Amino acid sequence: MFTPRPYISYSQMATFEMSPQKFIDSYIYGNKQHISRNMDYGSKLAKGLEFEESTGDPLLDIMMARLPKFDRMDEVVEDEKGIEVYDPHTKQTHKVPFVTDRKEKIPLLAKPDTAKNDYSAFKEYKTSTVKWTQKKADDSGQITFYATAIYLKTGKIPEDIELVNVQTEYQEDGSMTVTGEIYRFKTHRTLVDILRMQSRIKKAWSGIKTLTANELL
Repeated sequence: MFTPRPYISYSQMATFEMSPQKFIDSYIYGNKQHISRNMDYGSKLAKGLEFEESTGDPLLDIMMARLPKFDRMDEVVEDEKGIEVYDPHTKQTHKVPFVTDRKEKIPLLAKPDTAKNDYSAFKEYKTSTVKWTQKKADDSGQITFYATAIYLKTGKIPEDIELVNVQTEYQEDGSMTVTGEIYRFKTHRTLVDILRMQSRIKKAWSGIKTLTANELL
């Protein structure tokens, strides 16, 4: 059996868990999913940070300059002992860490928003109209997924993990803008969290293989 991607990412896993049909539409047939204005605005922020370019939105550009950053910006967690995979979004090949499930190796494609070169710390940025909470940061599966990929590469759980929440709001014309408020939530992950995430990844990967086979064969 095969999968639509030669790796698993957090977005794949989350989409599959939320709605197998949405997974089929998006990852098997390539149909674009509807995204909210806030998600689209967050994507603009992410691209500006990744390529170190102006977004064309002066307020958003000022906010980008204020965000805490490390050396690596939106780069794949690579592992010289990992598995080589091709990322169709960037059209680049990477060697990535993997989870072992019996005899199978499941490659993980993880791209923290910013990380130290030694992966001892990383941060994830989130735009939202509603303020994040400490509990929500502590429960974030995306952060646990990234910590798992780093652990598989380095053998260590990152010591410094932070979720950075950029507040947004709707203007009268319906467009999005930043409020100027930034909230930072320190969070941590344990070995138990990492092991649970690995189990979650294995279950999702198995389900994705079965779903793909049932849809295409």
